[in-house]
Amino acid sequence: MAKAEVRIFNKTYALKAPSESLDDLLKYAAYVDEKMKEVAQESRLVSTEKIALVAALNIAAEYFKVKRELETLEKEVDRKLSQLVKLVEQAGGEGGQ
Repeated sequence: MAKAEVRIFNKTYALKAPSESLDDLLKYAAYVDEKMKEVAQESRLVSTEKIALVAALNIAAEYFKVKRELETLEKEVDRKLSQLVKLVEQAGGEGGQ
């Protein structure tokens, strides 16, 4: 386990993560910090707890939007793959006659 200090919304936290995940942890912390600062600038909220809550909800909304987009793309890939398989099977059947 590796130790890291991250700064989120002007507060420092000491965290542990597997060594191979340390860079990811630092990216996540920077992202959360950025989102909290955005909420603080765009709203009249002053409570750190409320800012964190709104930031967390915003991040969750982003996550689920991307998840839906990925699911749509996966369905499209499956559909296209099925079409391609049919075309290959048809071409194989025609070439063998």
